[in-house]
Amino acid sequence: MTTTQTPPVSAQNQGALPPPPRGDITTPLLFSRQFPPDETPYMYIKCPPPEGVPYTNIRGEPSMVTVQDLRGKESSVNLDYDSIHIVQGVPISKTNFDNEEDIRKNYYPLVEQQILANVPGATKVHIFRHGIRHTKNFPVPYNPPALIAHLDHTGDAVVDRVRYHLDEEEAEKLLLGRYRVIHFWQPLNGTVYTCPLAIASSATVKDEDIVTMVSHLKDFSEDFGAPIYRDHQKWYYLSGVGADEAIMLQIFDSYGSKPGSGVKGGRAVHVAFKDPRTPPNAPDRWSIETSALVFGP
Repeated sequence: MTTTQTPPVSAQNQGALPPPPRGDITTPLLFSRQFPPDETPYMYIKCPPPEGVPYTNIRGEPSMVTVQDLRGKESSVNLDYDSIHIVQGVPISKTNFDNEEDIRKNYYPLVEQQILANVPGATKVHIFRHGIRHTKNFPVPYNPPALIAHLDHTGDAVVDRVRYHLDEEEAEKLLLGRYRVIHFWQPLNGTVYTCPLAIASSATVKDEDIVTMVSHLKDFSEDFGAPIYRDHQKWYYLSGVGADEAIMLQIFDSYGSKPGSGVKGGRAVHVAFKDPRTPPNAPDRWSIETSALVFGP
């Protein structure tokens, strides 16, 4: 277990940089190619595929998308309508993010606290995974930012996750109420300049826009989704996300299909993108995405 910590970008170094790129931008975002009916899109994650089988058959194809900047209008989006919520004033954690045990011990409680404080009526949070991404794989082989638009879990996969992570009696009881998967996304080395995160408002993503795919994990397989780009979709990003900010992405909300709930879709498809306005001396992106099952009201 490494105790080396990726060095944060010092305030002095960031002060020498120009402000991060801001404002709306029309730029290529990568979406999965469309598949013929007889071919199942798939990927293997942290487990080897069978001999002779590629890790994935998913390939990205670019579409030009106008991505609107939420900076200065952070409160214009919310979980029920957009599946997006901007959290500001997040305490700076002293966690060693190169140490798995330290993350679970010191960072998970902070995330749980922030979710309970920002999701009205939430009564229980169960964090089931985290993923760290770094644009330069430093100092350990982290994954790079995900540059193909995706939705990490479908509704069926979320039900399976509830039953997988919780004991049987509690799981069946909680599935009778409102249940969600929410990602808590936060930068770890100062203001984000490189590969910001673009998110589509769930109210503008239709059922037919989502293609179901299969993710093969170490212990099981589950469905996830990838969007087809359509002109009716509205895409957002938050420019220059700071160390004391986080983005909550609602990956699934069981109320999204409940008549009269007011929840519009309940799923935030998202993708990192390379902003051509990024200054050449900009710091790499180092970020963490923590996934939680959220229950209630």
